[in-house]
Amino acid sequence: MKTKQHNMNKSRPTQNTTMGLKNEDQRTEKQIRRYLEAFRNLADKDPKGFTSLAPELLKRSVYQKNDPVFYNKLSLWLEEDWVWTPFSDIIPKKLELHNNKNVKPVDVKNLSPAFAELISRFSDKFSGDYSRWDTAIKDQFIVLGILAIEGKQGVRQGKLVHHLGLKKGQRNQGSNALRAAKIALSRQSKDLPISMFKDAVGNGDERIHAFEDANLADCVARFILNHDASVLLPSPFMKYE
Repeated sequence: MKTKQHNMNKSRPTQNTTMGLKNEDQRTEKQIRRYLEAFRNLADKDPKGFTSLAPELLKRSVYQKNDPVFYNKLSLWLEEDWVWTPFSDIIPKKLELHNNKNVKPVDVKNLSPAFAELISRFSDKFSGDYSRWDTAIKDQFIVLGILAIEGKQGVRQGKLVHHLGLKKGQRNQGSNALRAAKIALSRQSKDLPISMFKDAVGNGDERIHAFEDANLADCVARFILNHDASVLLPSPFMKYE
């Protein structure tokens, strides 16, 4: 009996151990606060020095060792996406990401009649040799793919325009191209009991565009990622779970 009790006591954390772990957590939290204060002071005192140092520090992130996709996202973020995308948006929720080859294709037999018909229409629309598609069709495919992969959480307009290959000085042109692409895509759901996109909210580069239905977004994403033209998607969107 004494032996059993002795073993039970050994398996329980002692009060000193618990206090030690708590103190260690508090020390770590304080250390993080101090580091953040140091970076803030450095940024205030020497803005140019900080802006040249920060990208290198971010590139050394522990995530990039485990997730090359994050490294691609980070590179795009450092280049220009930081303007409209919070850093928290690009940090992977999971370190394990899957290649497109593992994305299960859409099986129209398992879809509702409306979803199946929409996928069929997209199959007809995005048919043939994608390298011979005109710019408008390529834009529509890219916009559809990005919005479908991001689902209901949506994508900032500045990011979409950027991935259409348009720069800051071409924002009005990009906004018009995005609007035209969404109108053309929405026409594919004509006469179907489907609302493809939510009403966009916000202004300028911060305007959010998103799918209305998460299940529809998933179906379309699987269709896009199993399409030969998926190579047209920006590299951060070439992975999907």
